[in-house]
Amino acid sequence: MYNFSIVIPHKNTPDLLERCLDSIPVREDVQVIIVDDNSDADKVDFTSFPGRDRAGIDLIFSKGKNGKGPGYARNVGLSKAKGSWIIFADSDDYFTDEFSGLLDKYLQSDQEVIFFKCRRQDENGIIKDYPLINDQINEAIKTGNTDGIVYGVPCPWGKFIKRDFLEKNNIRYQEIIGGDDILFSIQIAIRLSNMLIAEDSLYCVVDRQGSLTRNNHWKNFYSYSLACIDAYCLLETVSKENLAVGWLTSWWGFLWAENIVLALSLTPKILTKLRSKDALHVIKKGIKIGSWDWRTN
Repeated sequence: MYNFSIVIPHKNTPDLLERCLDSIPVREDVQVIIVDDNSDADKVDFTSFPGRDRAGIDLIFSKGKNGKGPGYARNVGLSKAKGSWIIFADSDDYFTDEFSGLLDKYLQSDQEVIFFKCRRQDENGIIKDYPLINDQINEAIKTGNTDGIVYGVPCPWGKFIKRDFLEKNNIRYQEIIGGDDILFSIQIAIRLSNMLIAEDSLYCVVDRQGSLTRNNHWKNFYSYSLACIDAYCLLETVSKENLAVGWLTSWWGFLWAENIVLALSLTPKILTKLRSKDALHVIKKGIKIGSWDWRTN
């Protein structure tokens, strides 16, 4: 019987995946599910794929002409998960040294979600606390206002999530090339009634060239923009749509810089899905962002 299921999407980074796996303790109650999203044979040796000879690891290989994206891979992993707790990781990141102890510490918790602090490794290998996450956790602990961490940080990692909670609410990832985790996190936030904000550090995010979040391509920006529009509509039901306005402004602005025609093609949807003042804010400020040469500054 598994207490924890760790879901890891992977594409073309076997050495980094090996590092991620090395940070996960080998335990009988831990299931690791790796979903390879159609990696290239010239970049991955499938005969010695990471985790192939390790107990407790399920390897799933998604085949097809093209990759189907991390959202698809995570959904496949969720469908195979058997643990009471779900934990997501990206293959190029890794868990902290405290991870094994945190599994024991929070195993019997009756919370639906536990939010943890994270660290960040920069491109020079220097590891520091991750302000994007940790500042919001500190604010929640200090003031009792949890919106910053629960709604304001839409990422899949840095959490323990009860599998029954996800199943009961039918929460899944959007199967898109970028931003798949935004709506997933918002669905959790609006349905969450029992949670814990922990001061323990669970996870280390690695900042590197070539990662999806560093992929400055219009297709990625377009996908993120669409996800933010969907998030706005969902957040509007709980009067927190202002969060999505900021996200959409940035991503649509980046899209404007890369592909003005495609950015313009999204404006009718922005104008119809968002309230007038919010739509005008996105377009006006997004154009300013897109006009600034953010790629070289």
